[in-house]
Amino acid sequence: MLIFTIKARNDEIRKIQSDLNNVERTQQETLKRIRMETESAEMSETKNSEGRRHKLQLDINMCRQKLQEQQQRNKKTETDLRKEKWRQETGLETWLTKYDNEMRQKQDEYDEIETAYTEEKRLLIELEERFEKLKEEYDKIMAERKAEEQQAAMEKALRERRWRAAAQIQRFWQGYKVRKGLKAKKKKKGKGKKKSK
Repeated sequence: MLIFTIKARNDEIRKIQSDLNNVERTQQETLKRIRMETESAEMSETKNSEGRRHKLQLDINMCRQKLQEQQQRNKKTETDLRKEKWRQETGLETWLTKYDNEMRQKQDEYDEIETAYTEEKRLLIELEERFEKLKEEYDKIMAERKAEEQQAAMEKALRERRWRAAAQIQRFWQGYKVRKGLKAKKKKKGKGKKKSK
């Protein structure tokens, strides 16, 4: 049994060594394949980068040319704008002078109006004082009239109340007389019927 286990172990060791050799061979083949692929990719990338570099250089040259053209256009535009600015500043000075003259005239007019306003305000204050006195008198007269109207209204209400009361008393009195007369007739009829029996 010991021999059998040694043999089994030897077989297992050989198998493991065989597997290790296979792994080493596979590893070396994989390493060679990766190196070849890497070199191929590197060569391809080198060619691509040179093509891109050449294309980028062309783009840079074109952009420089466009920049120079744009700078020339900008210089012309700047010159035109400077001329326009000078025209605008000159026109602005003219307008400012005109504005200053008009403002002086407006200030003179304003001063005249302010003087007239001050005088009218003084007159208004005087008139308001007079009006205040008249308003007090008017309010007093209106208060008296209101008191008189209230007194007249109270008297009228009292007269109407008395008339209604007198009318009520008369109606009551007339009703009373009618009822009394009817009672008297009933008694006479009642006595007459008793006698006939």
